[in-house]
Amino acid sequence: MKLLQLFRWFGVFALLLTLSACQREIILPDGPTTPTDVVNDNITVVAGVRGTVIDESGRPVSGALVTCGLQTQSTDRYGTFSFKNISLSKANGSVKVVKPGYFTHYRSFLSTTGRMHQVRIQLLPKSNSGTFDAASGGTVNLSNGAKLVMPANAVADASGNAYSGQVQVAMTWIDPSASNLADIVMGDLRGVTTAGQERGLETYGMIGVELTSPSGQPLNVAAGKKADLSFPIPASLSGTAPATIDLWHFNETRARWMQEGTATRSGNMYQAQVSHFSFWNCDAPFPLIDLCMTLQSATGNQPLNNVAVTIRRPNNSSGYGRTDSSGQLCGKVPKNEALVLSVLDQCGTVVYTQNIGPFTANTDLGVIQVTIPTPNQVTITGTVTDCSNNPVTNGAVLIYTGGAFAYTVPVTNGAFSHTILRCNGGTLNFNVLGVDYNTLQQGVPYSGTATTGTANVGAIQACGTAATEFIELLIDGTPYNFVSPPDQVSIRDSASAPPFNAWVSGVRINQGGGTNITTAVNFNFNHNGVVANGLPLQTATVYLSQTLSSQQIVTVNPTMNLTGYGVPVTGFAEGNFNVWMNFGGTNRNVVCTFKVRR
Repeated sequence: MKLLQLFRWFGVFALLLTLSACQREIILPDGPTTPTDVVNDNITVVAGVRGTVIDESGRPVSGALVTCGLQTQSTDRYGTFSFKNISLSKANGSVKVVKPGYFTHYRSFLSTTGRMHQVRIQLLPKSNSGTFDAASGGTVNLSNGAKLVMPANAVADASGNAYSGQVQVAMTWIDPSASNLADIVMGDLRGVTTAGQERGLETYGMIGVELTSPSGQPLNVAAGKKADLSFPIPASLSGTAPATIDLWHFNETRARWMQEGTATRSGNMYQAQVSHFSFWNCDAPFPLIDLCMTLQSATGNQPLNNVAVTIRRPNNSSGYGRTDSSGQLCGKVPKNEALVLSVLDQCGTVVYTQNIGPFTANTDLGVIQVTIPTPNQVTITGTVTDCSNNPVTNGAVLIYTGGAFAYTVPVTNGAFSHTILRCNGGTLNFNVLGVDYNTLQQGVPYSGTATTGTANVGAIQACGTAATEFIELLIDGTPYNFVSPPDQVSIRDSASAPPFNAWVSGVRINQGGGTNITTAVNFNFNHNGVVANGLPLQTATVYLSQTLSSQQIVTVNPTMNLTGYGVPVTGFAEGNFNVWMNFGGTNRNVVCTFKVRR
């Protein structure tokens, strides 16, 4: 499990959480990356990413468009999204989130073959922070002290032509000392230097700026001109903020922070000149090494699954990540520094610490036995039986708790056990769903509560609901089928109340042991959550090979039929459509039938 997202904390380890409510776990070995001086983002792996999008108040954001690679879907009513078995840059996988009223957000992470990476993204509100006339220029101030100064005649449109008229400014400052920095930062705060080398970044503040005309036309700084930005330095960082610091901009195409210029300290502010707008960042870079570890509970040697971990530098900046289902965590940490490793409960409270480092080269710490305070520990145990009441030998339980935490726990000879680092105090509410992979059956979720110790849920039957998921395509009469497992199929809907926008996708990777995607399909449609015919089919993409792929529906006003729509987690969406699509200049008939667990 890679750990890396580098913030003012020095960073945050990428959250490669191996769990999914809709798929069997895939765990493949993938050791530390080979050290290299120059960044190479072109090496890819097949993996996945799931996450949650929240707003400025911490509430789930439904209907946000999330793009990863060539696939796009909407967040569901819980603000979640999931991409499975897609091609990701090994060095810099990323997702892009778009929601009206917010800045477009990006999250980057290290990718590991076969793993399901976990991210949490808090969107930044985007509103009009001020206006000025392009001919005369102007100043925009934020209440926190951040400032933009635009000279006269320094604005151009998207084509580079001089712009005259009113300019609207959307501007935001990201506090480098904020407790939620891990959720709101762009990318993951690894930076690429002008020499092409990757460095960790310790941020002292970020500013995002977007210029538009009153009609919404995108604008930017004109060629040959520069704008002035002022970055506030929080009082808590004033003692360590250097006189001159490197400046970095966020490159949206690469989802990377790129070195560009410097900023100079003046009192409690950093001053910089920029020639274009995106997000700008004042950062002190540092070298990195790869670090791996496996965390186990000292009681029973049980892997600590989906547990938050921080690693703190001597200057008290920190990094953050989560273990996978085997308790493993890998990623990049500062080189040649004494570090402190901490394990956190679900509320972010430290329950265990250990000194580690300094490290001069890539290191694997092996197994670390973690002693967990009794009030912070709940172990959920039980058994899973099939429809004949025999122990399930090939299956899992899906455990859901409050705070958007979820765990996939394998079943061994019908038994399972999983330890959760709960908050100290209050009651832990949880749901457990049993799944039998041999019969593709699932049961009724068990709902329970616990405070501490062991909660034995008894026997849970994985029976009653067919767990088979499929997407079947007939293209000019030739069948192409996606069946989960071994293929990956999924659905996400966009809102907490009708109308919904549902996204359905199916992916197959090389069944001969390779990691390349061989076929894929995704489509989306509008609906009200009830069985109905003639629903609007918004988009459809089919990839069967380099020569047989299409993203264009030829049928005018395409529609689909929704024949079933069950409740989330246990229910299934079922339906079909029949359209014509353009495949490289040839129109082909595409008939699709699907059944996918919500």
